[in-house]
Amino acid sequence: MTCLKCKGLMVKEWRPEFSQEASVLRCINCGLVLDPLIAQNRVTPLQTKQRILNAA
Repeated sequence: MTCLKCKGLMVKEWRPEFSQEASVLRCINCGLVLDPLIAQNRVTPLQTKQRILNAA
């Protein structure tokens, strides 16, 4: 996989401070970290997020 920021190489790492059950992806070039929650938030449409915030 390539990094979205710098197009560098992404490697899988197990980092318990980010996620106990899933591995994270880290770019070996720029250090960008992408965990499952970050990935989910990037694909969730902004309108859905706004409805959730308005409901609270």
